[in-house]
Amino acid sequence: MNQQQRTTKRRRIPRKAWALGLAIAAAVGFYAWKESPLGPGLTESKIHKILVAAMETPTNAPGSACVNVVGVRPLPTDVYTVFLEEQDKVVQGLIKHGLITVKRVSADGDGSPPKPEEDPDDATSHMALTEKGRAYYTDGEVRLASKLVYTAKFCAPGLQVGKILDYSKPGKNPFDDNPNAVSAVKFEWRLDRATADWAADPAFYPQISGFASRDQPDEWQTRHIMLERKNGVWGLGDDPYKIRW
Repeated sequence: MNQQQRTTKRRRIPRKAWALGLAIAAAVGFYAWKESPLGPGLTESKIHKILVAAMETPTNAPGSACVNVVGVRPLPTDVYTVFLEEQDKVVQGLIKHGLITVKRVSADGDGSPPKPEEDPDDATSHMALTEKGRAYYTDGEVRLASKLVYTAKFCAPGLQVGKILDYSKPGKNPFDDNPNAVSAVKFEWRLDRATADWAADPAFYPQISGFASRDQPDEWQTRHIMLERKNGVWGLGDDPYKIRW
């Protein structure tokens, strides 16, 4: 008896369906590229994503989210003890939260203990970062009167980015020699006491002042920041809080 062989029939997908699927995939891919930092233009949602990612690094925060110890060169370093005593509230707060260590040392700069005969005006302390402190620290400068002075700068974690209020059309800045496209962005930001860790300590107020007030929990700070497209990728510009137009 001859058995009838079965043939498996494959259902063919119409060409129109293939074309539609490819078109949808291409559109999705184009949108993802356009909204990513690699895309050439800027939109509010794209800027928001860039800023949220940037603010995951605490040292990218605005100045009002940071505290400075003035007169301190890049850490670790020796510093006149009197400088630290004048900022004792902040220094003790940083020590308390495990961001720095400070110990008295000889004014000779050799790391040895202080000598009894040293002039009190030469009293020196050694200031260093802890492992915890590294995540929040950057060296900086502040202008006091007509002088630029070194600072040890510590910035709060957990910064929240709110609305993008305004941004300039991307283009070359006519007031400098930077060939890259840039955009000046005005955005909302604030700190949250629940995620600010050490920075929520009142010892750092008023230097750190980016928290919403108790009676206005929906309050936001506003700031301008410069975005720049370097090597085809959008991100924070150099010295991004210095708006150069």
